[in-house]
Amino acid sequence: MAMKNISYEIPKNNREVFLEPAIEHIPELALENRRKISGYKFEINGVPFQILRDKTRMEILRKAVYYTSGIKSLLRKDPSGPYLYDRNNMKKDTPLQVAQDKLCVNELTLDYETIKKIPIIQTGHEPILYHPGIWIKNHLAHYLVKKLGGISVNMIVDNDACNMGLMYVPILSKISASVGKVAFVKNKDHVACEEIVFDDFEPILQFKEEVIDLLSKNILREDIKTTIEDMQVMFGQFINRIGECYQQGCSDMVGLLTAARRSLEEDFGIENLEVPVSWMCDTDGFYHFLLHILYESERFAKIYNEILAEYRGIHKIRSKANPLPDLKIMGNLIEIPFWVWKAGGQRAKCYRVNEGEDIKITDGADILVILKKNEGAMENLSRLKVLMETGIKIRPRAITMTMFSRMFFSDVFIHGIGGAKYDTITDEIIKEFFGIDPPGFVTISATLFLPLDDYGLDIKVLQELQRTDSDMCYNPERYASKETQSEPAFMNRVKEKQRLLKIMGVSNADEKRRYFRRIKELNKLMLTQINPELKKKRKEINTIRDKLAYNEVVRFREYPICLYPTKMLKDYLLNVFSRV
Repeated sequence: MAMKNISYEIPKNNREVFLEPAIEHIPELALENRRKISGYKFEINGVPFQILRDKTRMEILRKAVYYTSGIKSLLRKDPSGPYLYDRNNMKKDTPLQVAQDKLCVNELTLDYETIKKIPIIQTGHEPILYHPGIWIKNHLAHYLVKKLGGISVNMIVDNDACNMGLMYVPILSKISASVGKVAFVKNKDHVACEEIVFDDFEPILQFKEEVIDLLSKNILREDIKTTIEDMQVMFGQFINRIGECYQQGCSDMVGLLTAARRSLEEDFGIENLEVPVSWMCDTDGFYHFLLHILYESERFAKIYNEILAEYRGIHKIRSKANPLPDLKIMGNLIEIPFWVWKAGGQRAKCYRVNEGEDIKITDGADILVILKKNEGAMENLSRLKVLMETGIKIRPRAITMTMFSRMFFSDVFIHGIGGAKYDTITDEIIKEFFGIDPPGFVTISATLFLPLDDYGLDIKVLQELQRTDSDMCYNPERYASKETQSEPAFMNRVKEKQRLLKIMGVSNADEKRRYFRRIKELNKLMLTQINPELKKKRKEINTIRDKLAYNEVVRFREYPICLYPTKMLKDYLLNVFSRV
């Protein structure tokens, strides 16, 4: 194996973009990926990969059209129109379901053969409060579809745990600056986002009050008052949109946050399809993918662990938990990279237990389903589907999620920095496990600061002042005022110190230690005489430190897009790819 050691750097400067490969090379990447994928000749559970991929693309696109139409129905201005949103993927008799061999996407009717050939650009993220560095992925997907012709799909990672749903708020009071944090949902750290449903609107109102309260702490500053008020208005509009969707009957967190984001994206002309991971998992393609890894779980786990070990070696990572923990292999119990839980419960790791002709799936406590080695794949696929229908959920973890998306669905996958780092591992697993050269992906991130002025300082100013402070302690005579330098006591101490420094060069070890102790005493005495200068310098250091702390808050890049003025977002994002 020869894993790439690619350095992905988060953009540090305002309005800076990281994009790999360059924008003009992405069409070439799309063509190269399609060439690679068309050459894959292996089978999955006896089904040729090409047939399974084509079928999976149609399945997921059908679900994406259905889900997106439901989200759009929440945003309609006409409340009398039909309500189409369905968070559970259960309404099979919807008028959106068209003939099996055709699909309507953005007013285009596509047949099965066209969907096999049309470029699909995919990105994805948790349904959290996006910041600009995340949101730019959606803009790039939309931009590429306009350039390449095709379909863009945003994958809503609703199988992720709900510990990411934090709202960051700048607090720029005159005492000290800090970044405040408010959780959108509390006490649900190990619960998947797809399980979060609001029985009433009170928790969201409480969230709104906490955010507004933090923003209000800044109003005392006249220099930023207008900007903070604009941010309050933007945030208020975002929550109001959530409230309108809630009143229409949407009560799940994923739907509410997705609808509010889509509402903002409509102002930018973005027409990406949306599909939750939970919906992608309810496809024949995903069941085949899961079953294939179950059948080959020991080989998969060994490859997975070997590649993680190589990654840790390249990046000099000592912890066995980073970047991901190894998959456990303990006798006939093998961990597979999927989550499993019962509807409404917490996520748990998923294991295969091998006993004779039985393949048992367990969460470590209970046996959830038993598959049979001596029966065909179709019978075992049926057992997996029945399991899902009983409320047991099996969802991919990070690496298997993008592995499935990149191989079975999309032509180009757009990652952020974090996802790209993980997928250097995914690439090697695909090579070893499937014996193929994986399709390439795109990595993008951006930094856009809030419209708040900073002090125009960097850490070098503080470091220089700290060096001066240190020198004042070791060489106080250099910093004394003219008045102090002319005092006899001070002059005598300076002379004694100079004499001791001179003779230390020809002294033995014991004498040097004695002279050194005396020099320290002299420095201490002289420091008391330059105390006003020392206090002034340390006050200056504290002032610079406070200003740098203020800068860090102003330059924090993870404030959500619902705090940014729309005009500012449009000025930046509508033309960002012509400038990259």
